Amino acid sequence: MDTMIGRRGALAGLAGVLASASLPRSAGAQPRGTVTASLLGNLPNIHPWHVGNVETAAANLLGFSNLVKIGPDGTLVPDLAVALPTISSDGLSYTFELRRDVRFHNGDRLTSEDVLYSFDKYLSTGRRRGNLRRFIKNVEKDGDYVVRFTLGDPWTGWMRLLGYEAAIVRRGTDVVNEGATGENLYRGSRTAGSGPFIPKSFQADVAVEFEAFPEYFGGAPATAGIRLVRIPDAATQLANLRAGSVDIISNCPPKDFAPTRQMRGFAGASRPSAGIFYMPMNVAKPPFDNIHLRRAVSCAIDREYICDEIYSGLVTASALPATPQEFWYEADLANQLKYDPDRVRFHLRQAGMPRGFTFEAIVPVPSAYVEAREAAVVMQANLAEFGIRMNMRQTDFVSMYRSAQNGDWQCFPHASMQSSIEDYLIWNNYHKDGNQAQWMGYRNPAYDEAVMESFRHLDPARKRPSLRKVTEILVDHCPALWIGRLNAYHLWRADISGFAPRYSHFMDLTTVRKG
Repeated sequence: MDTMIGRRGALAGLAGVLASASLPRSAGAQPRGTVTASLLGNLPNIHPWHVGNVETAAANLLGFSNLVKIGPDGTLVPDLAVALPTISSDGLSYTFELRRDVRFHNGDRLTSEDVLYSFDKYLSTGRRRGNLRRFIKNVEKDGDYVVRFTLGDPWTGWMRLLGYEAAIVRRGTDVVNEGATGENLYRGSRTAGSGPFIPKSFQADVAVEFEAFPEYFGGAPATAGIRLVRIPDAATQLANLRAGSVDIISNCPPKDFAPTRQMRGFAGASRPSAGIFYMPMNVAKPPFDNIHLRRAVSCAIDREYICDEIYSGLVTASALPATPQEFWYEADLANQLKYDPDRVRFHLRQAGMPRGFTFEAIVPVPSAYVEAREAAVVMQANLAEFGIRMNMRQTDFVSMYRSAQNGDWQCFPHASMQSSIEDYLIWNNYHKDGNQAQWMGYRNPAYDEAVMESFRHLDPARKRPSLRKVTEILVDHCPALWIGRLNAYHLWRADISGFAPRYSHFMDLTTVRKG
């Protein structure tokens, strides 16, 4: 059994020591009815509008609710609303009817006034408010239980952000104290939410505890309490799971996932998610201002080897932002950028560099979700076969993005979790108004038009024609190397039920049960 830990197998005998060292001192014997789950990402706060990363949105989902949320398979489902909204024919008006049985943690009933208050405050103070401010122009009520949103431009994808970037809070709640840090950041608003659990205690970047809210509108939780602890190393998370210090882990080394889930006393599952592994290229400066060099790099990478051998099948290989299992995947377009040595040589000749060229890739170490460095080493070997030299500049994740924002970059292979690829990333990265488009360097009016047309529709059949146009342009101009899409995967102890991975990647512990 000990050999299953892989590269840490030699330390398996110290699993108990690792477990006790990596958890807060309060995480010893677990209270009856409490489920403990570990997070890889940082846990700077439990403020519903200042989520630091996708993983920590698990806390948001426990304590708060919103109009809609994203279901396990990625579809939108009602939450505080009785149904999905009525959308006007021009795609600019969304009308929600609210449930009448919702109570906040202090006992107050939810009304439309709480929704107006929450969006007014979020759009002025929320950490990621720019995503919604670009589109939402007005929020108004029609009585106590009807709310109408007016957009400046069509965008069905805005609702996908509500599951973790925003939340409805009780009106008048003090959630605007941006100067507070640590435990004080959200202690003053413990009863601001209406989720299935109430925040009980919080230690920044260490742990947060929740207690069940019996009056939850979705039914009383099956578990008395939830504890989230931060363990910022995938292998150490696995050691803690095996030692019994945690019940569920958000991450483990990919090669250890399948062996562990087959071991007695453990379970696990994976499913496709909104995460992506890709390498944006700076099209505004050499060498990637040359389209043929961008295409040469794309056709030189053996995605299947990276995804199947390096990431043990937990990344689905694709030369497009969509996977073969998704409705907007176009096989004929994928063939233009897939691994093809002859095309690599053709594009190098067209670029006037038949013997290859040199570029620098910024690689985040450590990475989120999967380790980018492991793929980067394979990419170096792939490219070297054609005389292309990829030098690596290893840095932390924050510094990587800071370099990109300052224009000090050529490319950066990395894993990224999104609310949606087709409803968010294609706009955020390459549409002229996207938040990251300002430093990606790509501009194309035809692309912008195609993206906005796709945003008019929820129905996949109606979205697909415009998404094909989007994909055609991405293939023609190749502003990024698409490597694959991440799968969400988790492991847990066998006495856990009511839990499974979800499309949005962050853990949904709202229905978990122990024993």
